Amino acid sequence: MRKVLITLAAAAAVSITAGGQAMAATTALPKGFLLDEAKVDGPRRPWEHLKLTDSRNKPLEVNPCDRRTARDGRSASRTFTYTAETVYRSEQVVLYPSERAAKAAMRSVRADLAKCGTGGSGPSRYSYKWKSTDVGDEALRVGGFFFENTTRSVIVRRGSAVAVYVRTGGATKSLPVSRFLPLIKDAETMAAKLCDLPGVCR
Repeated sequence: MRKVLITLAAAAAVSITAGGQAMAATTALPKGFLLDEAKVDGPRRPWEHLKLTDSRNKPLEVNPCDRRTARDGRSASRTFTYTAETVYRSEQVVLYPSERAAKAAMRSVRADLAKCGTGGSGPSRYSYKWKSTDVGDEALRVGGFFFENTTRSVIVRRGSAVAVYVRTGGATKSLPVSRFLPLIKDAETMAAKLCDLPGVCR
């Protein structure tokens, strides 16, 4: 994510046990589940690049340490990205085998923000600011500040799933909620939608 900015089907289920009762846990995302997924097959201008991937190795879109691959034991993942000149937008949903694993993923994001929140020099310098946000079970709004651009991100956990929404531009270091409202709205919509998947919210 940092490099991009600087350089610019149905759900399957498995049985698990909780409190002595069998429950279903989603291990795949239904086709069309993402809010922006349909845009991939829609009209686009020559300079617009849209991509959809189900790779479970793609890191979370909030990735301050610029990790090249995900190693968080996820069950499923889908990421939509839109790139056009200096504009970058993305939507990502990741399913984990348990709520505990999803909580660990959120802890890792916080740890990475603390560890890699500032760095670089000259045109490669960057910094991140973040605050808790009242969405889902837990959430963060994150501002990324780069040499020639900024990003706004919201990452939310709902049960055993994590969703991420990213847009370039509009971030200020005080992270006012007003600047994040479109992303918060999408995060709230997805947090509710995730509970329609078997086993995610239990």
